[in-house]
Amino acid sequence: MRFTTDVCMIVKNQLWNDARVKKEAQTLSDIGLAVTIIAQPEAGCPDAEDWGDIRVLRVPESGGLKTSFRRMLDTSEGNKESTGSRIVAALRRNPVKRFLGDFLHAALYQTRLLRHAVKTNARVYHAHDLDTLAVSAAAAWINNGKLIYDSHELWLESRRYLLETSRPFMILEKFTESLLAPIVDAVIAVTPGRADVMREMYPTMAIPDLVVNYPPLAPAAPGQEDVRRRLGAGKEPCFLFLYQGILGLHRGLEELIDAAIMLRDLPVHIAFVGHDRSGGVIKRYAETNNAGDMVTFHPSVPSEELAKITGSADAGLLLFQDSCLNHKLSLPNKLFEYMMSGLPLIACDLPEISSVLHRHDCGILVDASDPASIAKGIRQMVSDPAEARAQGERGNKAASAYYTWNKSASVLRELYMRVLEEELQSPPVGDTP
Repeated sequence: MRFTTDVCMIVKNQLWNDARVKKEAQTLSDIGLAVTIIAQPEAGCPDAEDWGDIRVLRVPESGGLKTSFRRMLDTSEGNKESTGSRIVAALRRNPVKRFLGDFLHAALYQTRLLRHAVKTNARVYHAHDLDTLAVSAAAAWINNGKLIYDSHELWLESRRYLLETSRPFMILEKFTESLLAPIVDAVIAVTPGRADVMREMYPTMAIPDLVVNYPPLAPAAPGQEDVRRRLGAGKEPCFLFLYQGILGLHRGLEELIDAAIMLRDLPVHIAFVGHDRSGGVIKRYAETNNAGDMVTFHPSVPSEELAKITGSADAGLLLFQDSCLNHKLSLPNKLFEYMMSGLPLIACDLPEISSVLHRHDCGILVDASDPASIAKGIRQMVSDPAEARAQGERGNKAASAYYTWNKSASVLRELYMRVLEEELQSPPVGDTP
């Protein structure tokens, strides 16, 4: 099948659990655009495949040049008397070694991404987050295409970025965003607060379009006993609380484990479902504090299977801490996924999140930095199961009426009509699956 690409999306992660990228790509396909997604490889998946009318290219990080360079270094190190060996040893003692190694790695991978992106000859290059903005801009410039910056996060204000990024890369990425954000053809933000911050940072930038991480409209999935057992609710009755998402620091997870220890007198269990980015810190914290009888860790699942997991719980947990501006202004998809599944929430009292809970009375707000506050909120919910069910029903009703992907799909369609200066098909009746 010969592919004529209208839109080339670039993302520096795997696609299997990236619901947002898949929803956006499917929406663009539904309105008549040919889409290619460039992403990272996944075990058991081909380098290239078609999802209906969507082309997926998986580009590995290690190319021939990097492999050859590593082989040369390994050979030099093996020969202790060689000039190459002495250079390698010097590099390893040099304080800038890590930066040089990371920079080489990033530059080689960017080159590989650019080569694949240019080959698509797309009309629009759609950069998912700051780490793909430079390569998308280069491909757009080479092919005289349009450029869209889809800022999933306040990248420069995220806790993970501030903790894990070296100073030279911080300077480089800030320069990249300050240079390119004001000249892109369109900007996408995920929350109103983040959009406002971006406008303050770059006053000449295009006004961001809000494409919020709403889930597809769907009936609440019925709970499944086998799923509940896998999540740790082996003994019934049990009030099963679910945290779904990345297992990372500053998401209130250590505090949640401390709270769980305070709740042994209740028929309560807490399940964690998601990819571990803490390097095992969260799991070890639970083990060290003897919380194994109160919590279960379940591997992350593809985004298409998540509704079955969510629907089998009794309540959802969302405990971001106010540790960075990105967290403070977050409006994560799990909030609306819990609501769509009819789950009441125990949630952090941050501006965007608390606004939704206050508006629809669909959960209990707690101080995510205080285990006692989290435990108190859980006790309150468990003590009144009828009210918890009512909160879940109110959340489901609100999500079905106001927070469905159709709302975001319409914004995305209008944005692309503006950028391409042409009429596009309307999204199909119903929601993108």
